[in-house]
Amino acid sequence: MWVAGGWVWDKLLGLESHDIDIALDDMMGKEFAEMISGHLGLKHAVIKNNAEHSKHLETAVMKIHDQYIDFVNLRAEEYSEDSSVPSIKMGTPL
Repeated sequence: MWVAGGWVWDKLLGLESHDIDIALDDMMGKEFAEMISGHLGLKHAVIKNNAEHSKHLETAVMKIHDQYIDFVNLRAEEYSEDSSVPSIKMGTPL
């Protein structure tokens, strides 16, 4: 599990954050959110990917206390010569 995205940027700049992005290196965000929501008795939502609108990742969102937490898998992107839409596969922190 890796804290990533805007939360890290906001903390470095001393700004307030509205959500925390958690990147997972061995499972999809939906799978992880389902697992922990069952243990904690919390609800979660899944924002589906939508390549036509440049949303290439499926993100699970959960609210714990007053903090929204987004869960998404680490990814590797590959681009073909004729498209700006990447193909996505599981990635690593590197």
